[in-house]
Amino acid sequence: MNLINSKRKMFRIGALTFSTALLIGCQLEDSVEKEAATEDAAAEDATTGTTEWQLIWQDEFNTAEIDLSKWDLEENCWGGGNNEQQCYTDQESNAYIEDGVLYITAINESYTGASANEDDASYDSSNTTTLPYTSARLRTKNLADFKYGRFEISAKLPSGQGTWPAIWMLPTDYVYGTWAASGEIDIMEAVNLGTDSDASDAQSGETERRVYGTLHYGETWPDNVYSGTNYELADGSSPADDFHEYAIEWEEGEIRWYVDDVHYATQTSDGWYTQYEDENGDTVNGTGAAPFDEYFHIIMNLAVGGDWAANVNDTGIDSSAFPAQMAVDYVRVYECSIDATSGTGCATESADAELVSGYEAPEIITVDDDFLSPPLTMIYEDSLDDNLYFQSYNPDGTISYSEVAVDDRGTVLQIDKTGTTGNVYLATGTEADFSDWKEDGAVVFDMRVLSSADDAEFLIKLDSGWPYVSDYSVDLPTGTDWVETTIMISDILASDNRYSAGNYADISSIVNLLVFEPTDAMSIQLDNIRLEEQ
Repeated sequence: MNLINSKRKMFRIGALTFSTALLIGCQLEDSVEKEAATEDAAAEDATTGTTEWQLIWQDEFNTAEIDLSKWDLEENCWGGGNNEQQCYTDQESNAYIEDGVLYITAINESYTGASANEDDASYDSSNTTTLPYTSARLRTKNLADFKYGRFEISAKLPSGQGTWPAIWMLPTDYVYGTWAASGEIDIMEAVNLGTDSDASDAQSGETERRVYGTLHYGETWPDNVYSGTNYELADGSSPADDFHEYAIEWEEGEIRWYVDDVHYATQTSDGWYTQYEDENGDTVNGTGAAPFDEYFHIIMNLAVGGDWAANVNDTGIDSSAFPAQMAVDYVRVYECSIDATSGTGCATESADAELVSGYEAPEIITVDDDFLSPPLTMIYEDSLDDNLYFQSYNPDGTISYSEVAVDDRGTVLQIDKTGTTGNVYLATGTEADFSDWKEDGAVVFDMRVLSSADDAEFLIKLDSGWPYVSDYSVDLPTGTDWVETTIMISDILASDNRYSAGNYADISSIVNLLVFEPTDAMSIQLDNIRLEEQ
């Protein structure tokens, strides 16, 4: 019997899948143990106090050059799909090893390269883009792919407006479809460290020092969602000041996040999901722990700008912050020896860790053929139309929606927001064609403002998938009486995306029917929401 192929476990090297538990005494495990024995002694002890975590893969960066049997250096000027301003190269100036440390360096220099990434079906190296920065993105795809385990990376992060270091994981085989239906695991991300903090509870003069742990999942873009939280070092220092260890423990149905062995967040399969098309073309729900039950690979990169980094803190890119570096001391991967198949039994847990709620899978809806047909489409009257469902973008946990009873009105939609980030939107789970409404159509609704921050605006958006969004600032009533508001769809479409200037919604391809976004603290009620010809 071929034990390697008959019991496929949690670690793949190239085309080979194996478990260290099954390979004791074989040549492959011998080579792993010999390498581990010659590395820093710290690697042998990096088990967070338990011998059940068994080291199965590592890079201590003690070689003269980057080990290309472990890492692939991506080469493209794709921009990460969110307008990042760097080209990834294999230049030694962007990624090199010195004194046992890997340096990933972003440099302010013009570079021309492929406009798509290597995994894109449309990739053609002759189609090029020129961007103003270079950097590096290393990955283990098809060199070392993992399913469950503990992943530890010691890194010192860059600071400055426009810096976006990330240590994360993507699926290798995309079993459930393209991003993000097959998932994404962000071990650590940070943006703009050292700039003025824009956290809702930040004090005057406080600088940015948050790191984030996040999951992306749901359906394929743009119908994906994400959930996560952030962490700040307990001593008030910045992750840019020194090396810190960023880690996750990933087991079947649960992922936990750590900084310097402090367990600060947990997400479970109760709060994630995937929806994808089966072989018949029908949308179905993934089962069990999907999509986080397949092989993923490790990625480390330093991006410049992009739709997140360039739109928060001081905004934009501070060219004086470059060159900027992310330094990595080691990457270590462990397998749970108690149960390698599920990864369970080796958890390092704290009762103080935040349980991130995530999202439930939305109802799978078959949209009526006559939905959205003029002259009238009622969207919300005592309840949401059956062709729609509620979703929210809520990275900071500051926005919520509810349906509340109001005298003489029945049930209305209430949106409450305490911070500056987040929105509530109405989705169909498919693309909607608004073309019949372009000339004479309007969004009409009754609203009542219960409370509002002084400078808060209330935005109505049409969304074709980020960044193709048009937003319109609604005139707010001065009192607390109900007021009917009419906004021509053509006026919304004429406004670009204030958070990504120059991008507009596509009238023929609306993926989120209406987006409601207070820009600051606000409590507002909406009723009789409809599309109506004027």
